[in-house]
Amino acid sequence: MYPDLEKLFSDLSKIIPLRALGSQLHGDENSIFQLEKSGEYYFLMPCPFIANSGRAAPPLLDGSFMYAILASFPQQVMVGPGRTNENYRSVQRVRGHVSITLGADALYAGELVFSDRKLVSWNHVSGHFLPSVEQRHTQLTPNVKRLLPEHLFVDPIAAMHRRRQQLMQEVMNDEW
Repeated sequence: MYPDLEKLFSDLSKIIPLRALGSQLHGDENSIFQLEKSGEYYFLMPCPFIANSGRAAPPLLDGSFMYAILASFPQQVMVGPGRTNENYRSVQRVRGHVSITLGADALYAGELVFSDRKLVSWNHVSGHFLPSVEQRHTQLTPNVKRLLPEHLFVDPIAAMHRRRQQLMQEVMNDEW
């Protein structure tokens, strides 16, 4: 399964926990779930290490979710419906990434977008953990890379700069 075991161990040795910058109220444990995947479809599972593990997880509905990978559970992607996800009641939404980690350190954090139970995109946008674009190559374990495929990663800052350059080029072309 791992043709280059030495590279895998080298990559895993570069993982560094990220401390949250600033504070945030811890989330409601009933709003935090574990992300899982079967084929191309995703679903939510109860989080096995918090109090809600005995409760049934809600269905995965379209929209944005916040995610965090806890340093203490590097193989799991913990998620909660984002503040703008209108498909969940406001009491079901998380406040932010520190809400998902319950104040603990993370390895990576950002946003996910789902449509029809399929992952559309994911990013590294987290104001509290501030992971870099490059850290996704070293901070994510093989299981997390299975859940968050590289080809669906979107860097919103780079996309914004590309769009700005495109618009400037269009303006230049129109003026000449």
